[in-house]
Amino acid sequence: MVLLIIGVDPGTTLGYAILDDKGKFISSGSGKNISMSELINNIIYFGKPLIMGCDKNPAPSFNEKLAVKLGAKLFYPRQDLLVKEKKELINKYNAKLNVHEQDALASAVLAFEKHKNFIEKINRFLKKHNKEDLEEDIKLIMMRNEELPLQAALRMAEKKYEKKKIEIPKPKKVKEKVISDKLVKELELKIVLLEEKNKKLKKHLKDKDKLIKKLGKRLQLIPKEELVDFKETRIKLYTKQLKEHTRLIKHYEKELKRRDEFIVDTDKGMLVKKLEDLSLDEFKAKSFLNISKDDILMINNPSSISRKVIDSIKGKVKIIITNKIPRSEELDFIFIKPDNVIIKESTFFAIAEKNIIEKALKKKDVLKDIIEDYKKKRIQSTT
Repeated sequence: MVLLIIGVDPGTTLGYAILDDKGKFISSGSGKNISMSELINNIIYFGKPLIMGCDKNPAPSFNEKLAVKLGAKLFYPRQDLLVKEKKELINKYNAKLNVHEQDALASAVLAFEKHKNFIEKINRFLKKHNKEDLEEDIKLIMMRNEELPLQAALRMAEKKYEKKKIEIPKPKKVKEKVISDKLVKELELKIVLLEEKNKKLKKHLKDKDKLIKKLGKRLQLIPKEELVDFKETRIKLYTKQLKEHTRLIKHYEKELKRRDEFIVDTDKGMLVKKLEDLSLDEFKAKSFLNISKDDILMINNPSSISRKVIDSIKGKVKIIITNKIPRSEELDFIFIKPDNVIIKESTFFAIAEKNIIEKALKKKDVLKDIIEDYKKKRIQSTT
């Protein structure tokens, strides 16, 4: 049976996409108000679900319930996938899909990419032991219990295979308490896991006993004077580390005090956001500054410019504070030198004198009005 990796984009219009465990596209679909039972039938028609992916973190409750019903491992990313990331994931697939199916396919591809090495490891193990006939069982066992050794998964699959061979006729009309297959599988898995843990613990204890004996012999050979020197050296080392930690604590306390003072001083003026230059790399690196409407920037080197950055801040930023005022007329900003303007600076922010900023803005508005009046008069005179 084909093992499936499914991506599901839930919602009023639900989208799904199906890959096999080699990453090959099998099918996709979408529709309004698709029920879970209908979706399950559409999926299991193509094979046995192995992994179910989604593009949100945390995973939607629909995806969680569906994964349980399908008996598949639920996978979701560390953070919500961006549109750009989704496009990159599905770029190699030429299938004609709508938006919902594309989101679902991106979820399935990401789930496959994250498990590709793990699946290939299982394939190599199966080939080495000539057990390709147990591929389905071993992959399903390992996907639900990734910490389980492959040898243990092989033993479980072989036991299951042996049970399938032996057909025991069921007694008719005998009332008895029946243990579900699911519970039996869970108990068998727990037994195997406990056996493996027991082996590891025994080996760990054995190794520790050997180490203790070795250390005991070494201690007997070390003179008491050397042991005292060793203890003193350790004490000195710990004392040095303690002093270093105390120094760091004081340093961070000073930094916090400076930060608090800076926050208090923001009432005295206007907040300024600092950039090294107007390059795209710098703009992306300082994206946490969240430059928005009416922000004031302080730029160290405004001559290093990216057109994308200029287009992004145009209409938002009016004032740029800098020592190196550029001559370009294309830069439609008010440039002010920092002398007598900046009250206080920190790593990423500064505080500017409010009155000087307001005067500069008024001057800009007056100049704009004069230019507009001049343009109107020119238009009137020509007509």
